[in-house]
Amino acid sequence: MKVLGLPGRNPETETWLNALFAALGTPQAEVARYGHWQDGSDPDVRAEAVRHPAGASDLVVAKSMGTMVLLASVADGSVPESAVLIGTPLTAYSGAQIDMLRALTGRIPCLFIQQTEDFTGRCAALRELLGDAADIEEVAGSDHVYADVSELAALIRAWRAE
Repeated sequence: MKVLGLPGRNPETETWLNALFAALGTPQAEVARYGHWQDGSDPDVRAEAVRHPAGASDLVVAKSMGTMVLLASVADGSVPESAVLIGTPLTAYSGAQIDMLRALTGRIPCLFIQQTEDFTGRCAALRELLGDAADIEEVAGSDHVYADVSELAALIRAWRAE
């Protein structure tokens, strides 16, 4: 299985995503490295979507900004087999991105993992936007960190087993 990890804005999420993949038993997964990490520029979601197309993957696991990279990749026609979106930053999404998120849930199997009080978008807000069209797992928290990779791996394994 080909797995692509699309981390968040900060370089620390690369290490976190590698730990999640180790917990999932997919240490061979590819984890994207973003250009702004090296040069200190502002993140460019569209450029990262071109550099890291999702469509060649069986599974994409995206965190925060990575969910935006995933949507941009899908908008360019590069669609994975399935996706896990962790910490979807609803407060940063445009109306068009919300529409793309809704459309994605109708195209491929998607699991959303969202903290109850995530400051970038509460789980209740995500449920309100997506309704029954998406699999949504709520985890405790409000810090947007999603530190418990064992809990996340268990949720992902259970979802993939369905």
